[in-house]
Order: sequence, then C-alpha cells, then structure tokens
Amino acid sequence: MRRFLKPTALLVLCFEVLLVLMIVAPWLLTRVDPLATDAAQVLAAPSLAHPFGTDQTGRDLLARIIHGARSSVLTGVVAAFGAALIGTVLGTIAAFGPGWERSLFMRITEAGMTLPEFLIALLIVAYTNTGLWGVTLAVTLATIPGYARIATVSARNAVLTEAYITAKVLGVGRCRRFFVYALPTAVRPVFALALVGVGVAILMISGLTFLGLGLTSPDPDWGAMLSQSKTYVNRAWWPLLFPGVSLIAVVAYFMLRGKQLQRKWL
Repeated sequence: MRRFLKPTALLVLCFEVLLVLMIVAPWLLTRVDPLATDAAQVLAAPSLAHPFGTDQTGRDLLARIIHGARSSVLTGVVAAFGAALIGTVLGTIAAFGPGWERSLFMRITEAGMTLPEFLIALLIVAYTNTGLWGVTLAVTLATIPGYARIATVSARNAVLTEAYITAKVLGVGRCRRFFVYALPTAVRPVFALALVGVGVAILMISGLTFLGLGLTSPDPDWGAMLSQSKTYVNRAWWPLLFPGVSLIAVVAYFMLRGKQLQRKWL
C-alpha cells in the first residue's frame, strides 16, 4: 500500500487513468466537440474557455488532443502487440524446426532488420491503402522481424533446457512441449520489449500521419495536428506545442514502463 502512496507512483497512476479515459471514454473529460469550428476563434490563445487554445479553424485543441488519443495511442498498442504476437508464434515455430530452416528464418529476419522500420512501413503503405488502419498494418508488418528474432533465440534456449529434454525423453507430445516449454519462455522477453515497442509504434504512426498517410483533417490525431500546425507556427505556438508534448509524454511513458518490465522479467 505504501508503494502506491509514493508521489511518483501516484503521479504515474493518475497518468495511466487519464490515458485510459482519453482512449475509452473521452467524453468524460470534455464535452466540447473536437470537430466544431468557430471562425471568430481562429488561432485563439489559451484561455479559460479554451485551455490549450484553438487551431487554424477555431477548433478546441484540448478536445482534439483528448479525442485524438484513440487514434494516436491505441493504434500504437495494436501495432506493437500485434507484431509481438505474430513474431512470437513465427519465431517459436522456427526454433522447433530443423537447423537449415531455423538458419534460413534467422537470415530472413536479419534482412528485415537491416532497413529502418519506418522506411519499411513507408514502402508497405505505398502498396496498400492509406488511412489509419492501413498505416497501423504497415507498422505491424515492419516491426515483426525484430520480435521474431528474439522469440527464436528465446525458444531455442528453452528447447535446450533440461526440463524440455526430459519431457521429450519421457514421450511428451510435440504440441504440448511447444505450448508448455517453448512458447512461455519466448513470450516473456518479447512482450517486455513490446511495451517499449508501443512507444516506437506510436512515433512511427504519428510520423506517417504527419506525412498525410494516416488520419487527415478534420479527424483528431496528434500526428495530423502537428502537420497542420507547422504552417502557422510563426503566428501561434500552441497548436504545435500541446500535441507535441502529449506525444512525447505518452512515448516516454511506454518506453520507461517497458524498460522497467525488462529489468523485472529478464
């Protein structure tokens, strides 16, 4: 109980609750319509009526940041854990295969990791549909090789353990050995890394949206908001500052949480 009463832990808990509410129930945090425009309030400075100010069409920035968390954060979570899940299954299956198959799989994952993940995602988007879920799928596919490689190594280490060898000698079925001994061992390091990967995925999706490949106006999205605000940065700083700070805060949270989980699990 004392652990949760510490100021830092309490602050993190409040941040987590706020983030969940922004994604699941943004209307509980603001009643302002994020799509409502007001020509009389174009690029209005922060005030009591608009705590974060307004954008170039008079839309409330606070409401847009709150509602934009769903597209900006939730898609990163889906992309990172989707890639981790696929990579874990593929990597664990490869660890069970013969030596040549495992070696080929490792070379393929190495080839996939030689190019920057953002560039791979950009190339995938070029051949698929743009839009929010198209970009999310591209980021998922681009980040699979890293997770698959880690899963292969972890699962292979499990295959060489005494417990696994004993189970094999005793006649335990291949399927049971896969799910009881290899897969759980592969999951721990991969999903610890996936929490850090959420921050990376959020940055990648926001970057692609910044380039106009994700959600576009008027839908609220942090990457799109940053892209739109760059034109007016000489006239108003708040449309660039507040979405940028929100993005940095969320990415830092997932990366720090992931590092903490890695120290605990690995």
